[in-house]
Amino acid sequence: MFRRLASGLPKDPFFPHDLRGLGYFVNDEDEIRSIENPKAYFKFFLTKNDRHNCVQREAMNDAIRNLIADRLQNLGLEKVYLPLGAQPSEPSVPIFISSGLQDKKRIIILFYECTQDLGVFAHRIIGGKGGINEGSAVNFVKYIQSQKTSPDNDDSPGIILANMGQLKWWRLGKQAITQTSWNALPAPSAVEEAYRFDEEKNTIPGNRNTYEHVEYIFNEVVEKLVDPDAKLDIVGVSDGAVQVQTFLNKEENFNKWNNRVSAVAVLATYFLAHEITDPDFAKWFIGHGRAYIVSPEPATFLVADENGRKRIPAYGCPVFSLGEPYYAETMLIKGYKIVLDWFLEVAADPDYENPKFERLGDDSDDEEVEQTWANYENPNDIKEENRVVEIEDAAESGTPKKQVSFAAGEDNKENMK
Repeated sequence: MFRRLASGLPKDPFFPHDLRGLGYFVNDEDEIRSIENPKAYFKFFLTKNDRHNCVQREAMNDAIRNLIADRLQNLGLEKVYLPLGAQPSEPSVPIFISSGLQDKKRIIILFYECTQDLGVFAHRIIGGKGGINEGSAVNFVKYIQSQKTSPDNDDSPGIILANMGQLKWWRLGKQAITQTSWNALPAPSAVEEAYRFDEEKNTIPGNRNTYEHVEYIFNEVVEKLVDPDAKLDIVGVSDGAVQVQTFLNKEENFNKWNNRVSAVAVLATYFLAHEITDPDFAKWFIGHGRAYIVSPEPATFLVADENGRKRIPAYGCPVFSLGEPYYAETMLIKGYKIVLDWFLEVAADPDYENPKFERLGDDSDDEEVEQTWANYENPNDIKEENRVVEIEDAAESGTPKKQVSFAAGEDNKENMK
């Protein structure tokens, strides 16, 4: 019988945690490109070994985290550690707030997805087409700083970037990390299992989960660092949206905060109207909330009212599209200006409530046809006059209109007329 000694196990891979060391640079378009091939973006599948790929990705993510943090701090944001008063080397989670936050009269709070690092929106944009500023909170912060607090106050709104993702405490490294980072922590060898997670030792007091973090932001950060008369605009994305709605749905929380929260925008939320138990919050949310969902419709398109419609559940507030048909993580990237402009509209009217939206047309186009063989249309039964399909419009192309016709029984042949 043979056994393999620890000294004989493959060594855990190591990669430098800076762009140049990883073989990348930031080009003039703010995109991360390969030094060896400036046309190439970040390459995740470096080898066929998943451990090597994940460790390389974590090294890249760390370099990106540092870049984004530097840019946000250059914009005047300050890093604060929670619980308030904690040192960076103690169990704590970082957030970003505006300098001079206590002097701001309107505060925009962002609760982003629970899978991302602080300030990161979408690595598919940061490491691909679009670049660092577009795929992170940098452009989001810049746009807020270009706005007014209200028509009577030219000062820009304050900003709080909550940290829904980095709620795991890595004791050896003395830092808060995400689940993705946890799985890529340095190990004795390349074939080790992930470290065991202790719910006490590897979490942060008062911020042990995403709901506690939302609660701490409201009851500690806002209470102690924000002017008591300042109004709050809330953006929640995915789990961040769900936890904000869960927090405000509690009667004691809503009674405390409803006079200070002016508007709530929830993106890619899965908290639905039937889950709202506080009637006061339900009524308020109709007038002061807006939901944005993944949709192929153009940006600002009204998808449904607060009651929903066929195939669109009721969210308890008007539902809009941001023009993102696929990915929840890129919704805010595409639509942050729409959301922030709405907040400014709300700030301009102390008595603001959502207008009564009405969708033109009906849902007849949405009717589903049961997929059965009885509804199958045999091509041989189609009348000849209905078998001509236009494939190019002369009005658009400036060339004669072309048509494709199919002869009966020869459906696989195209005869161009």
